[in-house]
Amino acid sequence: MLYCATYPQLEGIFIKGTMSKFFITLVSIVLLSSSLFATNVAADCAYGQSCPPPVNLTINKMVENPITNVYVENLGSSDATFSPGSNVTFHLIITNSSGETFNPVEVVDQFPNYLTYVSSSVQGTYDAGNHRLVMTLNNLIAGETRTLEVVAKVADKAQLPTDKNPLCTDNYSKVTAPARPDGDDDRAGFCISTSVGGAQNLPVAGFNDLATVIPFLSLGGIGLVLLRKK
Repeated sequence: MLYCATYPQLEGIFIKGTMSKFFITLVSIVLLSSSLFATNVAADCAYGQSCPPPVNLTINKMVENPITNVYVENLGSSDATFSPGSNVTFHLIITNSSGETFNPVEVVDQFPNYLTYVSSSVQGTYDAGNHRLVMTLNNLIAGETRTLEVVAKVADKAQLPTDKNPLCTDNYSKVTAPARPDGDDDRAGFCISTSVGGAQNLPVAGFNDLATVIPFLSLGGIGLVLLRKK
């Protein structure tokens, strides 16, 4: 005996089949997503351990070129150098790229042996024995960037080693907050000329070029005087 289903029955069977397939597909997507999420978490931190906080409190340290007055990441031995007793200016760029406010934010500036603290745009505490400056920022809101200026002085020539010219070193800084205890750090390298005074690597139109031109300017002036007498 051949059984023929009515249209409503066929429609019910079709809907049930479609819903079953949809449900199975949905469950598969959820399981796959969970698996991928678990894999990413496992890559960042081990099971049973808390994941490290994201690096969204950052610091970028820059040093001012003594010739061009432009702030750069580093100044190498082939760039302009600083003379004994001169000032070195740094910019510390603190950025909060998270979605929360950090308070307080601590900025530590560790000077090398041949630099001493002079001033800073944010009042801080300076430990002269350890060449260490600590500054505190309040309420660094989400998306905010603040630039701190720190000025240091190069040691006198008598305090600098005589076997290195130029003497290259760097200045280290670190930023942290209670919500980001690991924080971020950066360095700005620079070099000191230990044998002569004044910033080195002068621009093309420097003093030496002017000294070369002075005799010709003098001759030109004499020529003009003679012409006027005639």
